[in-house]
Amino acid sequence: CQGQVLKATVNTGCVPNLISKSCLNHLGLEEVSAMDCGDLSLPIPSVVGRVEHMELQFGQETVLCSALVVDDEMLEFCIGLQTLLSLKCCIDLEEGVLRFKALSQELPFLHASEEPGQ
Repeated sequence: CQGQVLKATVNTGCVPNLISKSCLNHLGLEEVSAMDCGDLSLPIPSVVGRVEHMELQFGQETVLCSALVVDDEMLEFCIGLQTLLSLKCCIDLEEGVLRFKALSQELPFLHASEEPGQ
């Protein structure tokens, strides 16, 4: 995103994508104020806004998506169920990859030693 590498988590229990406020600032993206976010009565704590038109690159493919901005520094970026479904993703635990059927791409999972904060 914005020419920088993000270490994303995958959360099938969360419909929208999530991005932390600090990651948003680091990337130089602008959020839409919380008043313009529509229904924020979601089961997601600390939603402070929304960012539209994020360009994410998965392998060689670029995808346009949006994300809710959260005041949670424990995550950088979280791919939600909506994006997973739209890209026809398959979480392959045996091979340790996330497959994007719509993009004909796959990305390997990070090992624990490669995770942020490790």
